[in-house]
Amino acid sequence: MPAGKSRCSDGAPIVDCFADPCSRSACPGDKSATCVSNYCGECTALWYGADGNLANCNNTSSCPPDQPEVQCFADPCQGATCSAYPNATCAANYCGGCNTEWFTDSGKQVQCETTS
Repeated sequence: MPAGKSRCSDGAPIVDCFADPCSRSACPGDKSATCVSNYCGECTALWYGADGNLANCNNTSSCPPDQPEVQCFADPCQGATCSAYPNATCAANYCGGCNTEWFTDSGKQVQCETTS
């Protein structure tokens, strides 16, 4: 039982855990989340985001929170060309929509008006 904890607010029994639940847990979906060990009824790790709400630890998307990853009917690069940089390579970006990003052979990102 953790120090200073005598009972759970919901009446659940406090569980004596073999190890701190946070020491055996990770939150790959939110690298900035903070872990709080929960000993009420079970041994669980609760992860909280910067906003104080439970973090989405299963989200492994690299998209920013305000641009969630979307599912597109087709690859946005399929059939797309970049007239300004004809040799540029297209990379699909699913953050907030079905978007294209264009890169030169040297890896520099360039702006294109995509045509299909």
